[in-house]
Amino acid sequence: MADWNPTGPSRRHVFLAGLLCFAPSSASSQGIRLNDEIVADPSSGAALYGFDAVAYFLEQEAVLGKPSIQLVHAGKVWYFHSQANRLAFEATPQPFIPAFGGHDPMGVAAGFAVAGHPETFLIAGNRLFLFRDELSRQAFLADPTRLGLAERNWPLVRRDMVP
Repeated sequence: MADWNPTGPSRRHVFLAGLLCFAPSSASSQGIRLNDEIVADPSSGAALYGFDAVAYFLEQEAVLGKPSIQLVHAGKVWYFHSQANRLAFEATPQPFIPAFGGHDPMGVAAGFAVAGHPETFLIAGNRLFLFRDELSRQAFLADPTRLGLAERNWPLVRRDMVP
């Protein structure tokens, strides 16, 4: 996993990173655009910084995947803790992909993309949400209306992630 900056990037840096780092691409069959939407480790390219997307649901904790158990989906390499988790994801990936591609829903509600931290998460309504930090997670829990705002803003935030 890449070094994590707990203070996170500024809005300006998030915007610039979105402009400079994401390349345009076509949509996949699951509706996820390739390489521009799902948070990933910038050095390895591993989706969710190498954490196992299935383990969040089965073990209700953030579990690092193993590079030896991987799968490419939506233009990202996904690591899994077990072969069973890999097979579950391969069969039906969409339920395991975090909401907003792993971007913090509070940032999306505010109109910008900031990567969620894979160890600061919440499963609500059978959806995985990643948050920048615990303060953002608590704010989300305290104001459930922010989810609706994030849902409305997501198409615009996604569009702005692609130059």
